[in-house]
Amino acid sequence: MSGLIEVPDDWRGLSARIDAEGGLAFLLGASDSGKTTLARWLVRTLTAAGRRVALVDGDIGQSTVGPPATAGLAFAAPAQNDPVLAPIALRFVGAVSPAGQNLPLAAGLKRLAERASTMGAEVLLVDTTGFVLGPSARCLKFHKIDLLAPQHLIALQRDEELEPILRLFEGRKGMTISRLSVSPHVIPRSFQIRRSYRAQRFADYFRSSSLVKLSLDGIVLQGGWIHSGKPLDPAGLRSLSEELRIPVVWGERGQEEAFLLVQGEPSPDGLPLAKNRLGVPVLRITAIDAIRGLLLGLADAENELLALGLLQDLDPASGGAVCLSPCADPTRVRILHFGSIRLERSGEELGEVAMCQVVQ
Repeated sequence: MSGLIEVPDDWRGLSARIDAEGGLAFLLGASDSGKTTLARWLVRTLTAAGRRVALVDGDIGQSTVGPPATAGLAFAAPAQNDPVLAPIALRFVGAVSPAGQNLPLAAGLKRLAERASTMGAEVLLVDTTGFVLGPSARCLKFHKIDLLAPQHLIALQRDEELEPILRLFEGRKGMTISRLSVSPHVIPRSFQIRRSYRAQRFADYFRSSSLVKLSLDGIVLQGGWIHSGKPLDPAGLRSLSEELRIPVVWGERGQEEAFLLVQGEPSPDGLPLAKNRLGVPVLRITAIDAIRGLLLGLADAENELLALGLLQDLDPASGGAVCLSPCADPTRVRILHFGSIRLERSGEELGEVAMCQVVQ
């Protein structure tokens, strides 16, 4: 953190309690409530007090430890007045909004917290997204807090907007709830400013990237439908290609649906024929062009993120994928995660990905 801030008395009291008790502190608050500023101030203050402090950054849309769409772990180096928090471990979430990402986000935070504990963190601060309003947000925050079991639950709120979440933990043994007011000096950031920040972070990350060819032999695909069903045989793919009048490069059959990976736009007249041939009520079609630029997570066997990637080409039949990535050692990749957003190399977001066009 750079520059001077006006430190409220309740921040100093909170820091003293955490310093005395140690443990995990979970920061909760809406967007523009000052969570990250508080987290950075606590890192600096507690590190200066001699504590071994770690930060788990779970703010996937406005991340400061790792690139966007990831959760990151960093330790503050002792004797630094303004600690630089370089990531030592990352987990792939694959989106810049937590909506619909409950499992990868909660599991990622938990695993990073476990890693921090094994590395001797005396204090672990967990920064989170500003997704706090509505039933989906309440559900996600409940499960994250329940899973992490923090000793300190820190709530930054303006007008009791966090009480529906906090009430879920009133009386929880071993957990202290600290309610703090949002500073009047917090400067709100618009949607465009937040989007521009992400674009710059992505651009910086991918600046030194090159084309990486991955052999899918020995790599598990996660987050999409590919390799989740029974592959269609080459003869079946040729027949489907004739009916849809485009190349069908890969296909799989599930229990009551089938999936096709295609090049181009399928003929509407051929869709009923394809469904009839496959004998399924639901057909899901993915066009390769529609997923080019898809954000990927290249992870090792322990599911720790090695690098992000941007999908350039995919051919499951030949067992290959090509992505743009700064990955230093592709031979370590054991899990290839499919995200839910597409990006330009410049960091510009091209929107969320509809992995399949559904043909009922």
